[in-house]
Amino acid sequence: MPDSMPNLGVRVGIIGAGALGGALIDRLLASGSVPPSGIIACEPKDARREEIGKRFAVAITADPKEAAACGIVVLAAPPLEIRKVLEEITDQLGHRPLIVSFAGAIPLSLLEATLPAGVPVVRGNPNSASIVGGGYNPVVYGSNIDQAARALADRFLRLLGTGPVIRDAEMNLYTALTAVGPTYFLPIFDAMISAGLAGGLSRTAAVEAAVETARGSAEMVARRSETPEQLKLFTGLRPLEDAAVRELVGKAISAALARMESVQAQASQ
Repeated sequence: MPDSMPNLGVRVGIIGAGALGGALIDRLLASGSVPPSGIIACEPKDARREEIGKRFAVAITADPKEAAACGIVVLAAPPLEIRKVLEEITDQLGHRPLIVSFAGAIPLSLLEATLPAGVPVVRGNPNSASIVGGGYNPVVYGSNIDQAARALADRFLRLLGTGPVIRDAEMNLYTALTAVGPTYFLPIFDAMISAGLAGGLSRTAAVEAAVETARGSAEMVARRSETPEQLKLFTGLRPLEDAAVRELVGKAISAALARMESVQAQASQ
């Protein structure tokens, strides 16, 4: 069932229909904010175009210029392909669509320097939970965002979840924390659910136990003044080695940030 979100009122072109682009199409349709006829997905791979067309009944194309004719143009192609994509579509942007970039590590300065003058750009950062409207999605608004473009961008991004307005220089760190963040939590969910199943719980019961425990833990951290370390003192059982967990997650975040910075350096050359 649709989420009863407001209709965007414009057609959405998605350049790059891989995992991210496919998830975005899924969310737009599930929310009821865009009908299948209001989406055009651009993807260079024949098999993926066919898969997307059959699964979602949206228009598909291999030509990014067709997607660029929409009112919102989402950049979901691999980051190192973004400059080429922008150069291909630049002469199709006379109608000044809202450009929403989900290309990790591509700075706003590069986007605005490559696009025609005056085209409004938003740089966003969805994560896996955006597929159900529960993402935490930091955003940077470009210098050409006027009131109308800002309102459209806000309606679009609200379909994916919530998130702060940040400085462009902070986006790589936020990507390492929030966009990559579900990969830190999901293995824990998987392990907890598997343990519940192995102990005889039904899958429904095991999933509920893991999800509600995580939900309550997040609410506790958000609402209490104590640090997470202090809140752990509320239980005597400590089966995980805290230092090992902190080191593991810390290294993962550092590696993700280093990857973002490397891609940004390559894209800026």
